Amino acid sequence: MQHFEILKQDKPNGDGVIMKFRTRRGTDIYCLGVPLYYDSGGDWDLGPSWCYVVKGDKLTLIDSGQFGKFDLLTTMLGQAGLDIGDIGRVIVTHGHEDHDGNLPEVLEASGAELWAHYAFDNMAAYHEDIDDGAAHPEFPGSCRTCLMPEQFNTACRPYHRKRSRLKTTFQIKEGAPSTDSRFRFLLTPGHSPDSVCAIFEDEVVFGGDTLLATITPHPSLMLEYYCNRRILPEGYGRDNGAYGLISYIRSLDKLNKQCRDTELLLPGHRLFEKGQPNYLRPADRAAEILRFHVERCGNILRILDGRALDLDQISIELFEPRLRRGFGKYLSHREVMSHLELLAVQSDVAWVDGPTFTSRSTGSENYKDFFREFTSIT
Repeated sequence: MQHFEILKQDKPNGDGVIMKFRTRRGTDIYCLGVPLYYDSGGDWDLGPSWCYVVKGDKLTLIDSGQFGKFDLLTTMLGQAGLDIGDIGRVIVTHGHEDHDGNLPEVLEASGAELWAHYAFDNMAAYHEDIDDGAAHPEFPGSCRTCLMPEQFNTACRPYHRKRSRLKTTFQIKEGAPSTDSRFRFLLTPGHSPDSVCAIFEDEVVFGGDTLLATITPHPSLMLEYYCNRRILPEGYGRDNGAYGLISYIRSLDKLNKQCRDTELLLPGHRLFEKGQPNYLRPADRAAEILRFHVERCGNILRILDGRALDLDQISIELFEPRLRRGFGKYLSHREVMSHLELLAVQSDVAWVDGPTFTSRSTGSENYKDFFREFTSIT
């Protein structure tokens, strides 16, 4: 295993840190910890968004960080000896504002190609004529079901408008060849419908938010499919393979099986913590997250224990108080809901009359069979 060279040390959580990794074939990858800021009201720390620059005939940027950080991204590129104008390609791991937030500015400054999941354009576009029960039909596809408070949504709107005018140069489809043979791609829906993971030189996996280090990403909700199925690309919206924990579990299983020979995970968050980098093998991390979700399903059933509880009642028992402060409350509800959807499909919980999304355990544990059948984890 090669090791990171720390070019710029900064905060212990990775904010402002710049590192370089050299692959076995001698390709340099620069790792930029672009600070991420949310006025979350809580004391949990996601760390920076990690953006990566891959050297080659065409300089490739993977993700661009949180919107409003373009000047900071440009400064960090300069500190690494790189120039924004030299970027020839941008690969987007998924369309969330902490990963593609500076995309319009980067493309304008560099004239680079844009590579993204073939659903990215649909998710970035507005579909105001399609309601279908979306909480925010006036928002672009990626945010129509956003449950975050108004002050959060207001800050995103200028970024939404600029992003909606972009068009991908190369639409990533699984198995489709690209002009750079060093990269191959896996479509990995579940966290978002347009998530991709990039495998580079069969050594490194750029995991976006699908594979994170030391934390697990929030799955999307199956309910979102019914709000967004008509805005997805033709063929992608026919059956729900794009949303929900079940989709995410299948993506993790795909990564676990197809990344056995890759050595290093370069995630969207938590590459660097407590003053040092995290070295994780992608397949091992995928298996670890799969086991986590098996355990979480079991914990939710134990909390229910035949009682009828709503999302808040379950999340209070499931999460530490500090994780539910501020925006954490909304995130905890989504996390519980994603697992209840899987358990309901497996008939381990039933929805009952009462507050929104109140459920009761049925006494079965069919979810264990699901994980045995659809994953390689025993």
